[in-house]
Order: sequence, then C-alpha cells, then structure tokens
Amino acid sequence: MKSLAQHLAELPLAMLQAIAQNQGLAIAASGQSQYASLLLPHLQEQAQISLVWEELNSFDQAALRFIVAEGNRAPVAIFQRRFGELRRFGSGRLQQDKPWLTPTGSAERLWYRGLITRGFDELAEDAVELIGIPTDLLPLLPISEETASDFALPHPQAPPISTYDENERLPDDLATMLIYLQSRQLYLNRRQQWRQKDLQALLPQWQVQPSDPENPLKPGDRPDLIWHLARQLGFLKTSGRRQQLAGDAIRGWLAQSRMQQAQALFLMWQNSNTWNDLCLTPHLHCDKGNWRNDPISARQALLDILAQFEPDIWYRLEDLVKAIYEQRPDFQRPDGKYDVWYIRDDDGVYLKSFSSWLEVEARLIRFIWRGPLHWLGTVKLDEDQALWCLSQRGALYLNQGLLPEQSPPPPLVITADFRVHLPIGTHVYDRFRVARFCSWEASWPGYRYQIRQRGLRRAAASGLNTERILDFLTETSENKVPANVRKALINFKL
Repeated sequence: MKSLAQHLAELPLAMLQAIAQNQGLAIAASGQSQYASLLLPHLQEQAQISLVWEELNSFDQAALRFIVAEGNRAPVAIFQRRFGELRRFGSGRLQQDKPWLTPTGSAERLWYRGLITRGFDELAEDAVELIGIPTDLLPLLPISEETASDFALPHPQAPPISTYDENERLPDDLATMLIYLQSRQLYLNRRQQWRQKDLQALLPQWQVQPSDPENPLKPGDRPDLIWHLARQLGFLKTSGRRQQLAGDAIRGWLAQSRMQQAQALFLMWQNSNTWNDLCLTPHLHCDKGNWRNDPISARQALLDILAQFEPDIWYRLEDLVKAIYEQRPDFQRPDGKYDVWYIRDDDGVYLKSFSSWLEVEARLIRFIWRGPLHWLGTVKLDEDQALWCLSQRGALYLNQGLLPEQSPPPPLVITADFRVHLPIGTHVYDRFRVARFCSWEASWPGYRYQIRQRGLRRAAASGLNTERILDFLTETSENKVPANVRKALINFKL
C-alpha cells in the first residue's frame, strides 16, 4: 500500500481541502503540491490521529479494523459491499457536489478524512483494486494486529444420540478396488471408465455403498472421489483400454500405518487442483467460459476455519454456514467479484451477484462437510447430517500434528470351515495378502474370505506357495490356525 505522502500527491486540491476541513485543520497554500506538503505533517501527528480516531463512530472504526484484518489489502468490491460505496468524482464535479458533506457510509467518511487509500495490485492472478491504510498511518492507529484466524465460532450443541462416522472406511474401500484389480485383467469402456459388469462385481464388496446405485460413478459422489484419489496417488495406470495397478506407488502406501494411509488421502484431496468441489456440488452447474475458480485456495480457506474448532464438540451445520456468511463470505472469491462466474442451478438460472451466496457458497460448504471431509474421516456427522464435529484425527490432519503410534492390528481369525475373518482395524496390507489366495465373501462388519483350491492355484501361479501361506496365517492369527486347515495346506497339491 501507499505511504501518506504518495496518497496525498495523487489527490486534487479540492480533495486535500476536504480532508483538512474534516480533520479541523486550517492550511494556507496556493497550489496542490504546496497544500499536500503542508497537510502531510499534521496528518502524521499522533495527537491529531488520536483526536480523529475518537471522532469516528463504531462502524468507521470497524472498517479500519477490517482492513487491518485483511493484511491492509482489502479488495474494493468487498470493502464497499460491507462499508458503503466509494464514489469516483472528477476534480470539477468534486468541487460542485462536495460528497464529503453527504458520505454514503464508512468508506467515504474514512476517505474524506485521509485515513484510507486505494490502488491496484496482483491478487489471485488478476489485477485487483485494493483499499488500505497509508503505511505510515497504520502503526499510529489504536488497532491491534488482527488476522484471519479470529473467527467467532457458533454456539455448540449437545452430542447426538447416534452418529454416522465414516472413520477409516474410504481407505478400506479404495484398497478393495485395488485388490479387485490385483488378480484380474480389467478393460475400460470407450469413455475410459470401468464397465458396468466390473462395477457390479466390485461395489458390493465396499463397506459404504454408492448413494445412487443406478449411477455409481456420479461426479462428486464418494466413489468418484475414491477413483480420483487413486489416480492422483499414481495407484492406477492405463495402457490403451486396460486398467492396471502401479505396484511401486501402492507398495509405499501399503507400508504405512492405517492412519498414515488415511492422512495421505486427505492431503491429496486438500491439495488437488483437479477435484473441483464447487463444480461437483449437487444442484450447481459450472459453464465453460473466460473464468475459473481456485478449488485449492477456497478449500484451504474453509480448512483454516475448521482448524479453529476443538474436536468432538458438536455444532449445527447451518450455524456454521451462517457464521461463514457473516464473517468470511468471500472465502472462495478473494476479489469480491460475484458477477463473472457462470454457475447455473438445476432450472438453468444463472446464480450471480452476492445475493446468490446462499445458493452457491452455502451449498458448497454443505457439500464439503457432508462429502469429502466426512468421507475422509475429518468430520463426524449425526444420522440426519444436521450436526457435525471435528474428529480427533481431523484435528491432527489440520494442525499437522504428529500421528500417534497405533496399537498392533487385531489378529486374523481362521475357522475350521476354511474361512479367514479380518476384524475392523486389520492392516490393509494383510488384506491384500489374504486376497491373493482366498475368495471374498463379505465386507461387513469385518471382512470375510474363504480358502479355496482355486485361490491356492492362483497364488501358486504367482509364486506364492502354501508353505508361505501357512507361515503368514500362523503369524497373523497368533498361531491359531485350526488343525484341519493346517493339514490341508501342508498336503495341498497342484
């Protein structure tokens, strides 16, 4: 932002005279340059600044605090929406209309006291006009440094009787997709998507079923996010129309703890520029054109707000939407421009101007909270999805805290009917190994597989013999392999 001397040098004489009049100063000078040089030291005096501050009403003082909170770089569009229009006048009309006598609001009251300046700067890759306080006046004002972290939280609510917590289900369902690919030759359709027969075989194995069974890969839905994360993490590779696993990338992920695996998925979503939450929000349709939103910066602005909440304290989702509307409405449009994006509702009506905030931004917030944040285990919801709280693991993700050491996974349970039961919390890598020689039967409440001759032959063809299988089952079950299962594996012949 400009210094006070730079600001005054740009103003016409009539404006300088208005500033002096509003500050109760008498300046005798014959021209603009002389008037500015004589006015400058008066405006920089601490006693004069303190006097002017006391004369400001609470709205004017709030406007200055808002500028400070914005890093002394408040976009004009946002500032005017909150604190009144700052009209432009030529020198002749300025003398004729004398707008300082009838200001439209705080913006003009501060402008005609010389307390704010304006100029263009780069913001969000575009030249944006900004409002700021002259740099040499800023430290003299009685305003403590305020930052965007000052967000007034809504009132907490009593915990719900029952909750709907995704917890670790998304990493498990992603692993199920990878396991499905592990032993199959899978070919994509002409649109480079999975064929319906493969989806019908895979999705019943997931712990969470698609919300729309008729359209399981609906853009923006949970399965869509799983496929997106798998591609972004480099787990999938396509050769022509064949879908295959990328072993090196998967092995690195499998070597992590369950919480590290979940955190990797969260971080990939957090930093993904190709997962556009806004354009995937239900009932919103983004048209192509000479505009674009920044999904990463909008997502990060909301995550910065979320990081200020304590885990396991419940809030109404609509109270959060209201708090963001009142305090951070421009989280995804830092330039404050609401007329340049082409977004339609289901009826084809374009949602423009700030009056459409409840149809655009509010829907986006609800989608992120009920969608990706919930699916990734960062927030918990009640059964009606009206209440939410930050999860303990979500707090660690957001504040980049060290993940706690996890207790050893529960042992596998092998029963005499040749079934292998994997309780909730079993390491994903162990399930990959079980799937190499077993057939899937169930995924809820835990995973259940069955040892069959076909699976043992498949494993042998890939270099996994029954001796190694028995060693694995003995170790992961804490040496509780039924005698008949042990005998069958020892005596198995191809």
